[in-house]
Amino acid sequence: MRKVCIWALLVIIIQGCSYKSTYQPIVFSDLQKEPEIIQKNNKYYAQLQKQDELLGLGVNLQTTKDQEVLVNKKHRDLYIIKHQGDTLLKSNTLLDISKVSNFRDMGGIVNQESKQVVWGKLYRSGALNKLSKKGNQQLRDLKITKVIDLRTDKEINKKPDKVSKDITYINLQAYQDSEDMFTKTRKQVLKGGITPEVADSLVAEFYGLYALEDPESMQNIIKTILDNPDSTLFHCSAGKDRTGMVSAIILSILKVDKQTILQEYLLSNNYRGKEVASRMKLAKFGKIFYPKINYQVVETFSWIKPEFLEQMFDQIDEKYGSMDNYIENHLQISPQQRELYLERYTYDPQQVIKQRLEL
Repeated sequence: MRKVCIWALLVIIIQGCSYKSTYQPIVFSDLQKEPEIIQKNNKYYAQLQKQDELLGLGVNLQTTKDQEVLVNKKHRDLYIIKHQGDTLLKSNTLLDISKVSNFRDMGGIVNQESKQVVWGKLYRSGALNKLSKKGNQQLRDLKITKVIDLRTDKEINKKPDKVSKDITYINLQAYQDSEDMFTKTRKQVLKGGITPEVADSLVAEFYGLYALEDPESMQNIIKTILDNPDSTLFHCSAGKDRTGMVSAIILSILKVDKQTILQEYLLSNNYRGKEVASRMKLAKFGKIFYPKINYQVVETFSWIKPEFLEQMFDQIDEKYGSMDNYIENHLQISPQQRELYLERYTYDPQQVIKQRLEL
């Protein structure tokens, strides 16, 4: 029965939303504190803090106030920023893709070998069921050739992706929901049948199972993403739980440390505030028809928490002893293949910076 509930909790997990909680503390990512490139109205701006410098564009700002500098009116690019003594290659992590939420580039993350994850190769997002004609063109502009949908058959039948035929669409599931437990859990929430404590434990338990339950399916997901020579987008419904776990595994393969992986994972809280605000308004309206709805339970299924992803890591460590063993034995990625992935998806930023500055 417990496992049934774990399956079912995804009814809420898959729909995600965010806002400033009044019921529980929400943890946001510290990666947002770094200078970055942002996209607004199809223009790209560098947000510089005091003592930051934007190099290579003839801009050298050292002021006492935050600065927003227009760096490109049309094209996404890499920019060199000198921040607190470190020279960084930055682009915009969050992308404004029409009708798609939580769409972001996994590039720019520095691993334990001081290599940087390449920009423009690994993308993650929420569902594409509202993807517009404009959005499809944006995917083409990003050179995305493959979309991996992590959702279940029930979810896809209800809200199919609207991906154009010239982009390869693949549905890969690490979990099957043959008994439609997602819908059953949603009904339990509406009836007040799940407490906040049970909600937390169900989500954490699901995280402990997802990466381990079906080795062949997880291998297929990871290798399909990493073996694509072009750019890949993978997603679930909200782009936070299943997508978050797959992202964490990929970054582990690329030798990113656990704390940095956790911060990348938590960006879903930073990026989805409007969605949860909308969801909570809907829950309050639904109180008229379902008076037993517990707002904190809805919040638990809408946000993500550090302990959720930590549960995945803990279960991997318990079964395999380490993430490295999981990668080699569960995912069947040899040390040699892992090195090939590292060559493909990471690079030495200092070499690129040197080349750019010499131009």
